[in-house]
Parts: sequence; C-alpha cells; structure tokens
Amino acid sequence: MKTAETTNVAVAEEAVAAIPALSPEQVALYREMIAAGIAVGRKKSRTNPKMDSFILSYSRGVATFDLMQTVACIDKAAAFLKQLIEEKRTVIVLGSQPTARDFVLEFAMKRGFFHVTNRWLGGILTNFNTISKRIVYFTKLKADKAAGELTKYTKKEQLNFDRLISNMTVSFAGLEGITALPAAVFVVDAAAHEIAVREARRLKIPLIAIMNSDNDPDGVTYPIPANDNSRASLLWIFKRLDEKIGS
Repeated sequence: MKTAETTNVAVAEEAVAAIPALSPEQVALYREMIAAGIAVGRKKSRTNPKMDSFILSYSRGVATFDLMQTVACIDKAAAFLKQLIEEKRTVIVLGSQPTARDFVLEFAMKRGFFHVTNRWLGGILTNFNTISKRIVYFTKLKADKAAGELTKYTKKEQLNFDRLISNMTVSFAGLEGITALPAAVFVVDAAAHEIAVREARRLKIPLIAIMNSDNDPDGVTYPIPANDNSRASLLWIFKRLDEKIGS
C-alpha cells in the first residue's frame, strides 16, 4: 500500500521529469531535493494563489514547487546572509515548530545569529526598546542567581524569581545580548509566525522565509518556496544555506 509520502514523491518525480533540457547535474540535484521532500507543497485547495509563480505544476491535487526557483531562492538568501555576516549585522532566526527547532538553533549558533525557538513574544520588533530592557533584566537575573545573589531573599521570593526566570526563558532565550533591531529576520514557515512577519513588514526589516504553498509571499524579501514542515526538507535547505555562506 502506497503512503501519502510515497505518492507525493512520485508526483514530484513526474513533474521534474517533464522539464525539458535538464543537465545531468540538475537532474541529480533535483532528485536529491525530491528525496528530501522539498518539492511537495500543499493541496491545491490550501495553496495561496500568490504562491503560483513558484509552483511548477499541480499533480493529483498536490502543488509541486519549481525546484529551479527554489535553488535560486536559497542561494540568493545565502548570499544576503553572508553579506550581513561580513558586515557584522544582526539577524534573528525564528522557528518554533518541533521539526525546525534543532536546525534553527544549530544554524544560528554557528553563524552568531540570535534565535527564537519557543514562541515569539509580540512586540520584540515593534516595541523593541521595552522588550530589550526586559531582556537585559532577564540576563542580570540569571547572572545574579548563578552568583548566589538571590539567596539573601526569602524562600518564597526566591521561588518567585525562579518562576520568573523560567517564564522569561521561554520568551527571551536566544535573544540575550541583542542591543538593536535586527538587519533581517529569517523565519521557518511565515504562516506559523504571522505576528513576527507582520512586525518585520511594518518596520520594513528584510524578511527571509521558508514558505510552503499556503503561505503569503507579500513583503517577504527572500522567499524560499519549499516544504516547510518536513525535517528532511529543512535539513537539506539549512545544509545548502550553510554551504553557500561558507566559512
């Protein structure tokens, strides 16, 4: 019995096979991407019409991404990130889905980017002055606890501090040390992080986003059309980004 995943891969294979004049290198690259599930979008009924320009075809009711465009988009995003790294600019990478957290954390830590892997607290961008003060307080509170400075308080007060640190960790872990608005925000699944995307758009902060076919690409500076909820797909994309950015 065929699984949905097997069927989707077959759909993608059929769509790519219909592309004329592919070089052997392109065929090998696209087959690798297909195996990772990158080409498979949402059902046509769930696809945002604004994503049509990134879609090669609809087969059996499933959107298949144009992998030529996907590769080009990944490489453009990598070139932009590389430029920001060279200029020592600030980037926030956001991915709170279980499938994305590990990749976001590893990529951000390697490149010196800030990151959010739990939940996006509304106002991180649009209310940055206030939020940044909270982050400074969070950092100091953790440092005081580590240094034993909180032992002078009552047990009840220490318990309250512990709860506060735990709650603030959910919102601010990965943002400690940020002192200015980022030069870019990189989001895994724009639809799942609508608040962050809206804030970046409002402030005209460049957006990079891995986007499935149900996403809205308006205002996204560097869209990466791809399957955004498959671990294999995200692993391949982050690996490609890392390779293109280089050491």
